[in-house]
Amino acid sequence: MALTPKIEIKQSQSLLMTPQLRQAINLLQMNNLELSELVSEELNSNPFLEREDDHLNQLPDENLPSIDDNISHSSSEEELSTSNDIDYDNNFEDDFGSDRAGYDDIPTDADWKDYHQQKIANSDEDFDYFEQRLAAQKSLYTFLDEQITQKFDTPKERLIASRMMEFLDAAGYFRGNLAEISAKLNIQQDYLQNILSRLQTCEPSGIFATSVAECLRIQLQDKDRYDPYMAFLLDNLELVAEHKYKELKKTGSFSDEDLNDMLSEIKALNPKPAADYDFDLTTYIIPDVFVRTNKYGEYIIELNSKSLPKVLINQDYYSEIKTLSSHNKEAKRYLKDKLSSANFLIKALHQRATTILRVSEEIVKFQRDFFEKGIDYLKPMLLRDVAEKLEMHESTISRVTTRKYMHTPRGIFELKYFFSTAAGSYTGDENTSVTAIKHKIKQLIEEEAPDKILSDDMIVELLARLGIKIARRTVAKYREGMNIPSSAQRKREKRRNS
Repeated sequence: MALTPKIEIKQSQSLLMTPQLRQAINLLQMNNLELSELVSEELNSNPFLEREDDHLNQLPDENLPSIDDNISHSSSEEELSTSNDIDYDNNFEDDFGSDRAGYDDIPTDADWKDYHQQKIANSDEDFDYFEQRLAAQKSLYTFLDEQITQKFDTPKERLIASRMMEFLDAAGYFRGNLAEISAKLNIQQDYLQNILSRLQTCEPSGIFATSVAECLRIQLQDKDRYDPYMAFLLDNLELVAEHKYKELKKTGSFSDEDLNDMLSEIKALNPKPAADYDFDLTTYIIPDVFVRTNKYGEYIIELNSKSLPKVLINQDYYSEIKTLSSHNKEAKRYLKDKLSSANFLIKALHQRATTILRVSEEIVKFQRDFFEKGIDYLKPMLLRDVAEKLEMHESTISRVTTRKYMHTPRGIFELKYFFSTAAGSYTGDENTSVTAIKHKIKQLIEEEAPDKILSDDMIVELLARLGIKIARRTVAKYREGMNIPSSAQRKREKRRNS
């Protein structure tokens, strides 16, 4: 069979990442602060956009419009080519995703190479993605959040660690009350102390210390310079501050040379470990959603409307400019593009808020036991579960739950921390999450008596009595994941300490 070249015509369908879809996705994954900055830029560049507050100040009270009024009014204009709903799964209508998109921006007498060059100039490689616009310098909050993700294995531990991060002051000291946090989360105070101890291993060295002496001790331990003499010096920091060196030498029984060396080492430490970082915790953690209960015990979920930017289309200004530029084709095209862009932004903001609210409602509905009884009752929940309920894509749910915060009666939590995997098919109760099982294993080991060390088989038996069926190898895997030694190692350690 001879191979000869020939010309064929084929018809195919493809999905394109349009500029409108890119903008909608970017808006969805931004937090409220970043969203406000983007809207401010749009207000400066688009003459038809205005803040709702500025618009309301110019109207009498009886003529105040609602957001729904603005959307319905603007969508009735012939110039608007966007649909009311934004589908983040790429299901755009008409010319948003067609091969024709982009031709309208080329003059009628243009050559194909002009269109081709414009397409290259606007390719995905040159697109200014949201990630490329992030600040190069990390804040303390971002830096610690990355370390928490690496140091803590379970969503429960990461949730608690993030909650405790809110109690850092500007110098990097932990100012929270463990008893109050314990009561709010309905969890043992010893468990919180263990989380705090692990947080104190984060960088910068000395972070999460509860006092100056503890901050210096952590830094000395990291440098392997902490010994009994240094411990004595840190216990008597008030004498160091008052320059009572004779009393120190007499009480500590060390020479002038030793004292001078130790004082030099202490002076080289940093008593304010957070001072070199952008400390913006108070401005970063702004809740996107509020959860409260009414008098009937029902949970009410509300968006934080004060932190959401509110913009409107100035229809009067558009009508005035449209009349003046009715005979100028380039001006008419400019006005149409700006009006379409403004309308799409408003609808994208509205859809973003609606999506966050719907996802939050599903989280509260699914994790009701957590809000009522505490963190031990955190159920396994996957992004897929919420996506199927809301008929959305998992990637959409992932963007919604990242860097979005929920203010609850138990504190402020990031939405993503409510998601955790189930323990597996061997678990008796399918509503028992891996997080809860790991916590029970750790709790059993912490409560074991020195003369009755629990083996992995004994832990399996105790969990079975609690209604949790799990294999011994799974217990060993969870125990090793939490850096808990084996029963033989724990027995030797407790004999050595007794």
